[in-house]
Amino acid sequence: MGKIRKLLFSVVLLGLLMTFFFVLIENQQAIYLPVYFISMDDYPVVGPYIQTILFWLSVFFIGLAILLLLITIFYPKKSNTLIIKGKNGSLRVQKSVVENFVLESVKKEPSIENPRVKVKMSKKKIKIKIAGGLRKTMRTAEKQNELIEQIRHEVSDLLATDDAIKTEVYLKDEQENAAQRNRVE
Repeated sequence: MGKIRKLLFSVVLLGLLMTFFFVLIENQQAIYLPVYFISMDDYPVVGPYIQTILFWLSVFFIGLAILLLLITIFYPKKSNTLIIKGKNGSLRVQKSVVENFVLESVKKEPSIENPRVKVKMSKKKIKIKIAGGLRKTMRTAEKQNELIEQIRHEVSDLLATDDAIKTEVYLKDEQENAAQRNRVE
């Protein structure tokens, strides 16, 4: 987890912790506790401002909860099977079939060493990520774009459909990432 994510996550959790702590203080009379906390208004520095702070923290967390609920409801479902409907019936294409097909196609390419293929499928979209060591001849953007277009075309030919199935292909050079890691260490 990156530093910015940790910072944002910590700020949200700190706000949530403050909100719950002051709700606990206000409602401590509901049950018997061996410890009694002082009233919210008696806390130094934040005492006079605590009601305003709690109001805005509550508004923020309500908005965050609604946003997370909407994301949860409308986030596209990922599956291991793509169903293509045709005139004569339907065709189910497994994720592993597309991975193996693309892997065999990439293995024929002499410019990529140790290729790995990962495929993510949703209802009308296929994302293909190809990772491997690119040789110097393959590091030009023109060569990479040619390979990406070739694979996109081969996958659409494999599926043989008129539907609007969006195919995205990404190419990642692992040697470049390994070289950068070695320089940093």
